[in-house]
Amino acid sequence: MAPLVANYYLTYRCNARCHFCDIWALEPKQEASFETIQKNLADLRRLGVRYVDFTGGEPLLRSDVAEVFAEAKRQGFTTSMTTNTILYPKRAKEMQGLVDFLNFSLDGGDAETHDQSRGVKIFDTLVESVKIAQSLGEYPVLNHTVTAQNYGRIGEVAELGEQLQARIWLNPAFTAHSNYNSKKNPTPDMVKAIEVAAKKYNNLGYNKAALAFIEAGGNDTEKPRCKAVEAVIAIGPHDELLLPCYHFAQKGLPIAGRLYELYKQSEEVEEFRQSQGKLSVCEGCTVWCYLIPSFFKGVDKYWLLNQVTYVGEFLARKRFLQRA
Repeated sequence: MAPLVANYYLTYRCNARCHFCDIWALEPKQEASFETIQKNLADLRRLGVRYVDFTGGEPLLRSDVAEVFAEAKRQGFTTSMTTNTILYPKRAKEMQGLVDFLNFSLDGGDAETHDQSRGVKIFDTLVESVKIAQSLGEYPVLNHTVTAQNYGRIGEVAELGEQLQARIWLNPAFTAHSNYNSKKNPTPDMVKAIEVAAKKYNNLGYNKAALAFIEAGGNDTEKPRCKAVEAVIAIGPHDELLLPCYHFAQKGLPIAGRLYELYKQSEEVEEFRQSQGKLSVCEGCTVWCYLIPSFFKGVDKYWLLNQVTYVGEFLARKRFLQRA
């Protein structure tokens, strides 16, 4: 079966200083050219990928980001982007119509909480960005990472979403490598808080499979549910195929115009495909950008809950947009 998603890291540069992430502190290297990205997108199409999440770092820091998205649309991809919104007001017009799923990061329901988490004063820019996007016919979703520190304040975030007429997506903080301050995440209390809040506020969405996976203790290396290599192709900004995923990358294979051949024929890729979810670093993993696509591979309770989530979210967003 074809991989479902490409997580394409356009840059590791970032203009925020979030406490839970240190991508912005990575040593900068030469980023791939537009022509390189264009060729990789063509190979992703050959491999059967239909959805590309352009991520970072902050994607809008690339001067050619609009050209990248336009090329992805030209090649027939469904696209998504998450931005901290610092640059969005300046670049909104050129990005108009190029992003199918536009996500704005939100860390709290007020300026003090959001800005403290982000390490820069950008709450007002976030609010402005929502209004600009809506004026351009875009409907951004506010991505809120639920942590062990903030799960008791989900209601404040929901109320902000109501004020801005924007839908909120709740992402439980995942357990990953030491770059992420998530040793206490996720927790059963967090799961309960998400479920309770979602019953009270109709502008909140979350993945039911993710919560069930948290309750089960995350990935079990003896019976792995992660299909990171089969379901997702992770590409770094320096033109590398990251294996088995970005967060637990054990190796970065130089692509150099041969992504299709690498993914299909490389013995190293096959080795990681066989060991996906089984490595020692995979124990207890809850990195959703790889596990959510994995839930589409193989029929079990997570597959079912994933299907229910996406059907329900589609209907919920449809109703939300009709009211907006």
